[in-house]
Amino acid sequence: MPHTILGSYAGEWFTAATPQQARLLSDRAALRHLEPFVGRTLGAAQAAREAGVSTERILYRIRQFLAAGLVFLASEQRRGGRAIKLYSAPGGFRVPFHLTPFKDAEAEIAAQFQFVDRLRRRALARRLTRRGLGGRLIYRDARGEINFEYDVLGAQDRQALTRLGSDLTGVQWLTPAQAEAVRTKLDEVWTLLLKASREPGTQPYLIQTTLLQLEEDDVPN
Repeated sequence: MPHTILGSYAGEWFTAATPQQARLLSDRAALRHLEPFVGRTLGAAQAAREAGVSTERILYRIRQFLAAGLVFLASEQRRGGRAIKLYSAPGGFRVPFHLTPFKDAEAEIAAQFQFVDRLRRRALARRLTRRGLGGRLIYRDARGEINFEYDVLGAQDRQALTRLGSDLTGVQWLTPAQAEAVRTKLDEVWTLLLKASREPGTQPYLIQTTLLQLEEDDVPN
């Protein structure tokens, strides 16, 4: 039985059994259209509204999912003198790696994070441009460390720069104790984030937290 990390799930798991199922469940665009039906029963029009696409687009995807055995026709309701088909999908999916279209784990991770990486680039570039991106800064600081950062003309101090949006990405050399301290702080952040939900008054934020031990060969000398 899979062990979940980001949330709790006590229902039954649907295990993908064909390459077609695994391909659709590994495709972010396809998943966007499948998500409204996961663990629920609803019609195409409502699913289209939730996915932010046209009804024609969701119906196209429904035909794909039906053919692959990922959704099923649950029931029909009469509304306004016509029959409305309601579809449902399992509440949990498990995709064996050997069925996916990826040659290895690195290729799968690259595909799954492509969308997030694109969002990060877009949001950061937009904020930097609005602040007046002047170029790049490369310098050795008072500690003797080499730093790379953006030359932002509109940021008069470090506090103004951090208000652009926190984006600390890079390689840091840490002792085991320092790494454990960072991991503890990240766990506190995730505890806070797991309580958040999409509600009126909220806005979307891109959040990335990564603390992974590297091999020394991974880092150029």
